[in-house]
Amino acid sequence: MSRLTAELLGLRVRSRSPWRERFAVVSDRLVAEYGVPTLGNFRNPVKEIFYILLSAKTADAQYRVTHRRLLEKFPTLADLAKARVPSVKKCIESGGLAATRAKQIIRLAKILRGAGGKNPAKYLRSLDDRAAFEFLLSLPGVGPKSAFCVMMYSLDRDVFPMDANVQRIAERMGAIRYGLNHVEGQRELARLAPDGRSRELHIVMVVHGRVTCLPRNPKCERCPIVDLCAFGRKRMKSGKLPSEI
Repeated sequence: MSRLTAELLGLRVRSRSPWRERFAVVSDRLVAEYGVPTLGNFRNPVKEIFYILLSAKTADAQYRVTHRRLLEKFPTLADLAKARVPSVKKCIESGGLAATRAKQIIRLAKILRGAGGKNPAKYLRSLDDRAAFEFLLSLPGVGPKSAFCVMMYSLDRDVFPMDANVQRIAERMGAIRYGLNHVEGQRELARLAPDGRSRELHIVMVVHGRVTCLPRNPKCERCPIVDLCAFGRKRMKSGKLPSEI
């Protein structure tokens, strides 16, 4: 299991689950299919915090644009911290939720400057796992998934974030129940991701969800893990899309 993810969520370690071995196979096959591509994330944790905030409920191409515009207009935290809401809103309005996010972004900049001084990225890297997680959760607009993304992509911690693509694939495989809310799904998957492989597994599941295991009309006929997927096996056998409810 992703022990660090489970520990940070306060979960007890369960007995060995066959799903941990299956997810290791999933990782092997999907890495062979897609490699481990970059998803545009940042090694700098400060940049990554804003990137993840802007990515929520927003299309990939769109939040990359809004993040780039934000950095171009406000290249330093000091610039962002003293920015006016309308100016930030104008930069990011094409990504949606601009009024709320603009306020969060300015507050984030002020908090990060206050906590980290001249080098908040260095400050974040200096924190241990628990302190980093709790600090990130204290930030406006940052929940467990966002905190885990920053820790995984920018702080090199072995944590496993769950986004909509990851949840959909896990549901269809039969690893977790359908209909769990985001917090419940994150807690269940924390018990199943194999140790030491969180980053590659997360990335390739995101890519697989965007390319093959689509929300509508998934391409099960070309899926490299269809034999491990209850939904895919049923769909291939019946020749039609079964209910996911």
